[in-house]
Amino acid sequence: MTAPSLRSLLFLFVLCTSLAARALGAESPKLPPSQPPNIILIISDDQGFGDYGFMGHPHVRTPNIDRMAAQSLLYTRGYVMPVCSPSLACLLTGKMPHQNGITGNDLSKAQLAIRAKGTERAPLVERLLGNETLLPNALTKAGYRTLQTGKLWNVVYQDVGFTDGMTDKTGRHGGGGLDIGRKTMQPIYDFIEQSQAEKKPFFVWYAPMMPHDPHTPPAQFLEHYQGKGLSPKAEKYYGMVEWFDQTCGELDNYLQSHHLAENTVILYLTDNGWDADRGYQGDRAKLSPYELGIRTPMFVRWPGKVAPVRDDETLASILDFVPTILGVSGARDIPSLPGLNLLDKRAMQARKTVHVEAYTHDIEDLNDPSKSLLATVTINGWFKLITPTGLRDEKRAFAGVPSQSALFDLQKDPLEKSDLSQELPQEVQRLQGLQDAAWNPRAVASRGAR
Repeated sequence: MTAPSLRSLLFLFVLCTSLAARALGAESPKLPPSQPPNIILIISDDQGFGDYGFMGHPHVRTPNIDRMAAQSLLYTRGYVMPVCSPSLACLLTGKMPHQNGITGNDLSKAQLAIRAKGTERAPLVERLLGNETLLPNALTKAGYRTLQTGKLWNVVYQDVGFTDGMTDKTGRHGGGGLDIGRKTMQPIYDFIEQSQAEKKPFFVWYAPMMPHDPHTPPAQFLEHYQGKGLSPKAEKYYGMVEWFDQTCGELDNYLQSHHLAENTVILYLTDNGWDADRGYQGDRAKLSPYELGIRTPMFVRWPGKVAPVRDDETLASILDFVPTILGVSGARDIPSLPGLNLLDKRAMQARKTVHVEAYTHDIEDLNDPSKSLLATVTINGWFKLITPTGLRDEKRAFAGVPSQSALFDLQKDPLEKSDLSQELPQEVQRLQGLQDAAWNPRAVASRGAR
């Protein structure tokens, strides 16, 4: 009789162990559920969609964001609202401006005239807090510690459900929160350490006022753009872009050195665009419905969970960030929202249309968004329709809109130099139908506010 082989002995051992466990009624040990990932939302401020190394810019240096984008699911055709406060409100609520009630940065003179001193921003606070979903609040309820830094219009951090924050006085932009990035990154590091000590997942809202003016980059960044034939405005702006990029690198290095990167999801976008050479005088950038005002790259980095892919065709929207963040957090009872999960490849590629709304800087009527509306934007595939309302922003003359409906083929004409509306009237009509199905401001105006 030959000796049993090693494989046979191993089989017998496993079989006997299994039978013994069954006899004793033993169960396989249950592993504890994995901790939800940490989440960091990075929001740059007033940055042109092409002003990155990974987007092919010939001068600007963004090595850190370039690296992060290369490690991410990247959508280069992302769309936001063309001015700060409405964009940030979209990120907080997951809804379009006409739905969430924040259609501008400030109240108009007529609206202010009926307000008592000291309550000028109260109606905006009320509108924002009246939304069913507020992203920080939902994450806090899901067990996260949540930190606000940087820009946060109209409210203080506690109002919208952050557990921690830097903006503790109501006003424009974000008050004390604006120290982040330009002066320090330490509040983020302290918060992460506290979250780790409490063994809680964390969410960081990193929205520095960068590269937003004042354009005051340190000399070490400014000198990279001097002597290249650029305008003085462009030199300072690109220096600010690089400075912002460095802060992102510092944040990422902190995650790496503390072994947090693998279980931290980083999402990125900018709130609206910018014109490097003309700044606020660039009537096709900030506040405008043209590509320089509303397009931004968007990405999600989650090492080991989300494969790095660059997508130059699929349309992404600022509305997608709330369902994406709530989805990766494991939050329950997520309400129905108009955006998609950026990680749902099938749903994203099936989408053919996104919409953008361009409003005056100041809100004319809190009860009727159409009274502040400069233009609607419908992007379907590679066609883009800008439909102006005829309204002009008297306070901000740089908010350029076409005098009549304008149609562009963005694949052939990414900077919208050739209006095709007269050549392709059927396309104009088709895209207008898509816009009307999503929201028809003309119908709202005709029947009055509800």
